[in-house]
Amino acid sequence: MRRLLLRAVLCLPGPLRRRVLISAFRHAEDAFNRGDLEAVFAAFADDVDYLPPAPLPGARPIQGKAAAIGFWEGIAARYQSEIETSELRERGRGNMFRVARLRHVGRDRGEIIEYGIEQVTKIRGGEVVLQRNDVPD
Repeated sequence: MRRLLLRAVLCLPGPLRRRVLISAFRHAEDAFNRGDLEAVFAAFADDVDYLPPAPLPGARPIQGKAAAIGFWEGIAARYQSEIETSELRERGRGNMFRVARLRHVGRDRGEIIEYGIEQVTKIRGGEVVLQRNDVPD
């Protein structure tokens, strides 16, 4: 159902499509900040290509939604995480670009990992097929 809905959204006229996609990204951000990883990754393809942010322990290219969720479950076990978006826009039909800051506070020792990302998300066939989280120099 979610895949069909996302496909329909991509067929909407530009301004309306952008508003709906931006709203969906805001909902995913809220889900991330409350630790709801199933909601964050709900629209991801089973075989998504995913690149987590480099500053995180164990960050490397990941193949598949289950592996991406597993990566973030490992991070959630060690850190309380938050994301705040400063810029979000569509770069052509089904291609989203986001600039955001992430902050992770260690659950045991309180260590802090904080950084900015430039996130590229590609949506095809009603699913997220690629998400890359680059950390600018």
